[in-house]
Amino acid sequence: MTAKEWLSRARKMSGRLRALQTSKEQAFARATSVVVGGGEHVSGGEPADKNAAYAELSLAVDRQIEKLERTRAEILQVIGQVEDNTLSTLLTEYYVNDKAWGEIAAELHYSCRHVIRLHGHAMQIIRELTGME
Repeated sequence: MTAKEWLSRARKMSGRLRALQTSKEQAFARATSVVVGGGEHVSGGEPADKNAAYAELSLAVDRQIEKLERTRAEILQVIGQVEDNTLSTLLTEYYVNDKAWGEIAAELHYSCRHVIRLHGHAMQIIRELTGME
């Protein structure tokens, strides 16, 4: 695995975390509602198997979220070792916060082209820190 591939594990993670949380919320809604005549949803009276299914799904989602958060923490720890604030900000915004180059350039008050050049320099530092290519 290259350093870029290693860092890219965090990219788009926010979307996956939101999707997992949404699935958990939807399962909770199913577990706590019942359909009465006419298709109207009401709370209460849910059977135990609905609760058990929700508990199982909830646990599975929580485990996935914990795994993703551990990956994010590991990546942030390495990025935190980059002493140059601009470079560490660039890496955090791109890989952890999933921002586009244009957004990062605007925030850093640089051209997009300059930010991409800085990214190359930042990646060299990450390769040195991780021992990856």
